[in-house]
This record gives sequence, structure tokens and C-alpha cells, in this order.
Amino acid sequence: MALLQFAVTGEQVSIPETEEVIREAEPHRSLVRYRSDGGELFINTRVNMALLRAAASLPILLLKLTPRANELTPRDALLTPKGSRRNYTFLERLCGDLAIASCPACYLAEQHGEGRRDFYFTTEDVAGFEQIARSAAEALAFPLVIEKHSLAAVAPLILPAEAIGDLNLEIAPAARIRPTRFEFWGAEPSLAKLRAELERRGYRFLGLEAFARELRMVKEVPIDGEGFAAVLREIVPLARSLQCSYRGTETVEGHEQFLLARPLPERYTAARTGLLRRLFGRS
Repeated sequence: MALLQFAVTGEQVSIPETEEVIREAEPHRSLVRYRSDGGELFINTRVNMALLRAAASLPILLLKLTPRANELTPRDALLTPKGSRRNYTFLERLCGDLAIASCPACYLAEQHGEGRRDFYFTTEDVAGFEQIARSAAEALAFPLVIEKHSLAAVAPLILPAEAIGDLNLEIAPAARIRPTRFEFWGAEPSLAKLRAELERRGYRFLGLEAFARELRMVKEVPIDGEGFAAVLREIVPLARSLQCSYRGTETVEGHEQFLLARPLPERYTAARTGLLRRLFGRS
């Protein structure tokens, strides 16, 4: 079974202190998604492209846990620390039970917001997975709803936008344009210039973290394949020209590839328009 080659969670695993770490943690990415009512969902996703390629042809199961009333804050109905701990206790138990049972299943992502934290898994044994998940939920007195999706259906929510193109996922037309947040690092004067240039291109200012020297902007952009690649080919060289670096949150490889001390990867270099292309109207 294809999924058994991957660890259930992708977290770091070690053996006794006299031994070396036998498996390093995989990259995980924190993403922000905007709901139609203006609210936010916070996503933590596992960025393992080999696993995601395997998951592209498998069912994606969304595990929706209902918290207790006293596990939500009175003012804004967010999970309390106690509620979060119980959520993660469920996740740890489930992953441990899956590993013990050698069930071909892997954790992919979680979403936090709207007073809950839900988890995404992929599996080659839906019936076996559901039985193990329901037993873990029952042990912790968690009402559990399991929804079945495809990776293409949930990709706009749980994957870095660049991964959609790299995986050649066909996403629904209604999901191909979405508000997407972009973060940049740099000195404050440089970030101010970058903000002005991005606003001229239709980006909206979200905030500036002075201590972290991080600028946050948002814009509705295409997130399917070539559309998002074109967005990056515009903003990444622009940021670099102003001595700022894109944080790479929505890319597969992340921020290190955009550090100013490194050469810019060719895939993010703005396409040059030659004479013949101008003559024939190509860009």
C-alpha cells in the first residue's frame, strides 16, 4: 500500500538519547484563509509533495470534532487552551492507533476557526480508518462527523497555492480566484516602497509588523497553475528590486529560496518580452 511508506504525521521521531534521530520532521506550513463573511481560518498543512501526489487519487477525510460548551471562550467562541489540548489529545491518540493497526492513512492538515479544530487525513482503507477514528473519538467523548472529499476539492483551502499547479490538480472554476495573503520581509523604508507599488497593482494593505519587519498584503488572485505562477513572477522580482523578500508562504519550498543572499530561482524570474513576442502580441 502506497501510504505505508509515509509516517502517519510527518513529525520528528527519535529513539533513546544514545541514538541519532531516525527521521526528521517534514515541512509544515501555516496558512490563512478568508471566509466569505470576512472571518479567517487558520490552516496548518503538511508539505510533502510525494505524499500529496499519492493522496491526489485517494479520498480525503475531514474529521469534524464538536467541542464542549465550556471549551469555547464566551466572547468570540474560540477554542480555549483546554479545548485545544483535548483536540490534540484526540489527534495523538488517533495517529498512534493508526500506526499500531498499520492502517494506510496519513495526516495532511488541520484547520482552526469558527470555534473548532478539524483534521484532514488521506487513507487507502476508508472503513478501517473510520472505525479507528470513531473509537478514538468515543474514548474522549467527542461527537465526530467524517466528511469525504477529494484532494482537488480541498486543495484551495489546505495547500499552498503553488502546490495546486505542481500537482496538476483540476480545481473548480469557483475556487480559482480567491483572496490570498502575501507577506514580505525587509527594512521599513523598503517595505513602504513595496507597499506603494503593490497597492498600485490592486493589493490591499493588511498590516506591518515593525518588530518582525514584515509587510502583509492581500489580493484576489488566480490560484490554479499558471495563473498563480504569473502572480509570483510579478511580485517576487518586484520585492527583490526593492531589497525585500517574499516569505514564500504559498510556495512549496518556502521562504529560504527568496533570501536576498541567494540567486532567485528561475521559475520566479519575470518573463522577458522580446521583439518577436511584442510584434505577435505575446507576453
